[in-house]
Amino acid sequence: MGNSLHDRSVVITRSLSQNESLRRLLEARGARVVEVPLIAIAEPDDEGRERDEVLQRFEDFDWVVVTSPNGAERIAPFFSAAHAAGDVERFPHIAVVGEATGRSLGVSATITAEPARSEILAAQFPDGVGEVLVVQGNLADNALSDAIAAKGWNVTRVVAYRTVSLRPTREMMSPALAADVLLLASGSAVTAWFDAFGTSTPPFVVAIGPSTAKVADALGIDISGIAPDQTLESMIETAESLLND
Repeated sequence: MGNSLHDRSVVITRSLSQNESLRRLLEARGARVVEVPLIAIAEPDDEGRERDEVLQRFEDFDWVVVTSPNGAERIAPFFSAAHAAGDVERFPHIAVVGEATGRSLGVSATITAEPARSEILAAQFPDGVGEVLVVQGNLADNALSDAIAAKGWNVTRVVAYRTVSLRPTREMMSPALAADVLLLASGSAVTAWFDAFGTSTPPFVVAIGPSTAKVADALGIDISGIAPDQTLESMIETAESLLND
């Protein structure tokens, strides 16, 4: 498996701050990585003031629900600071979408939704009463919050980060379209690709999961394969299968 993508060119579109782990996984398999950052992660429109105010009193909540590593990275400092100070009598239960989110959070989760989909977490979340904080990005819809509220909880939503589309330079576009495979790791990446390239893609396109593939289908982008486990490794293995058939 060490050179299973040897000399194959693979386009990745994650933000520059997130590309390193994916690039390393691909290079370990011998791939030539074509980086075309199409999204960046930024502070919310209010520079995170509402997020920070809510998280400074996170112990008021019975549950904290985190839907992505990006959100987890922004709230982890509040948890670690409270642990270090030792002044929080009761930590809330934690629910996360996917193991990667749990790792970024740095605390043990009561519920980890796998595959990493919000609807899986919604199905696993218990009935009850009390306060639930849902931490999401600006592009997330209300589906998870509504599902939790329907189980009896009082839900507070907070935007932890903002996803921003980037325009690729003209120099980036030709190598991207000439590559062997395109990896799409989020619905926002699909939308940003469409904004830049339309429906033109490399011969093979792999989506990290069904929700990402659904966005692509709505925009008319053909998906060659969908990663079954919604992890970077699974996305790469799906690309390998397609390229080596």
